[in-house]
Amino acid sequence: MRHLLLCSCLFVGPFFEKSDPKDRGVTRNELRSLLEKARDKYDVPGLAAGISCGDKRHMAVVGLRKHGSDVSVTMDDHWHLGSNTKPITALLIALLIDLGLLDWDTPLEQIFPEHAGQWGSDLKKLTPAHLLTHTSGLPPTGPLLAFLLASSKQSPAQDREKLVTGLGKVKLTAKLGEKYEYSNLGYVLLGAIIDRRGKSSWEEQLEKKILQPLGIKHWGLGAPAMKEAGMQPWPHKADGKPVAADGIMDNPPVLNSAGRIRMSVADYHRFLAETLKLARGEKGLLKPATAEKLFKSPFPASPHSLSGWLALRKKTGPDRLVLTHDGSNGFNYCVASVVPDENLALCVFTNQGGPGGPGAKVCRQIQIELRAPKK
Repeated sequence: MRHLLLCSCLFVGPFFEKSDPKDRGVTRNELRSLLEKARDKYDVPGLAAGISCGDKRHMAVVGLRKHGSDVSVTMDDHWHLGSNTKPITALLIALLIDLGLLDWDTPLEQIFPEHAGQWGSDLKKLTPAHLLTHTSGLPPTGPLLAFLLASSKQSPAQDREKLVTGLGKVKLTAKLGEKYEYSNLGYVLLGAIIDRRGKSSWEEQLEKKILQPLGIKHWGLGAPAMKEAGMQPWPHKADGKPVAADGIMDNPPVLNSAGRIRMSVADYHRFLAETLKLARGEKGLLKPATAEKLFKSPFPASPHSLSGWLALRKKTGPDRLVLTHDGSNGFNYCVASVVPDENLALCVFTNQGGPGGPGAKVCRQIQIELRAPKK
């Protein structure tokens, strides 16, 4: 049986220590030194990190693509985003809204009218806003389990359509908008909505509407193909053992829109830079009115904004917005954070999973150290 590698989204309190961006500058060499010390402490195979503050941006990578090998990671290597894919899917939804092809509150029955007759009243009224903020009442996985039992010969878009046809069998766990429950199923459904309203697949729209406009070139979907095996970071289990070449390295492609993008650290920073622009009210890919709503949630039950980011505010001091997200497919880990009023973005990656293991711990430690004032 395939194993579902649930993606995580967690918040670490120390990230909110009071700081001044001018006191937190870090050079490229300092960043690399920080990564090397952290890698030695946690014994992870490879690490990558990037930080930008104002017009200063630094990236660094250290370590190996695979434990037991002598091949070093490079700046062009692809690091797995896991659930940090979700804010990218959310941006695609916002772009469709900009085009007048969708709205935050378009009910599901209007998007898939041919299936609505099989659904209950709440499922019919479910909207993109519910899905983006994990307040849809959908379970974390539901019928996704069926895709984990056997490899599909269909395209990801066809598999997402198949999932939609089976939604009538899904029992919602709460009333719409009333309960927060993190759901990968919800973001697969958002992928199906993008397929339908964008009139081409999520994968095609991802490249055309986001990656190409932002100049993102070093990216991929899922685990490295065998032809890439020696050219990309290899996934590792939580104990540091490399995943077997004939083993399961990632979730199935039906989960592309929920957590299967990989990118170089520099190219991921292009997306973070776009997020910063939109959150700061600067000119970006979206119309100002759409961008203004993106980083808020219409549902008090959810800490997630419509952007897919966990949107938090300091409990003391200035009411500062912090956007953050963790991602893991069980064999890789990443964290990313964006602080709009400091013009700050940072991300950390390792090719060792999963939640609670050394991969998660090293990423969060580096995140906290990059966020802290420079001594």
